[in-house]
Amino acid sequence: MEKRIIACSLSGDGLAARGERWRRLAGTSGVDVVTTPSGLRLTFGPGTERELGELAALERECCAFADWTVTGTVLEVSGRGDAVPAVQAMFSSLR
Repeated sequence: MEKRIIACSLSGDGLAARGERWRRLAGTSGVDVVTTPSGLRLTFGPGTERELGELAALERECCAFADWTVTGTVLEVSGRGDAVPAVQAMFSSLR
């Protein structure tokens, strides 16, 4: 079994800037955050596909311990094993 490191590679400033980008997207479109057995499902309003796709691509680079899947305006973030609680704790500022 492959062991994943459960950590974000962003610096403090990078993390703050990324968080602001997520909050701006949610503030503009609205977001529904639902906890799932393996992580989270975030559903954004219409017209967010481009920004959501860009943000998910960036998250795949810095938070490789999670799987980031975008379908339209829905983002599924999932983890396995010890990563599940970490994923479920993400996006607390959007709830």
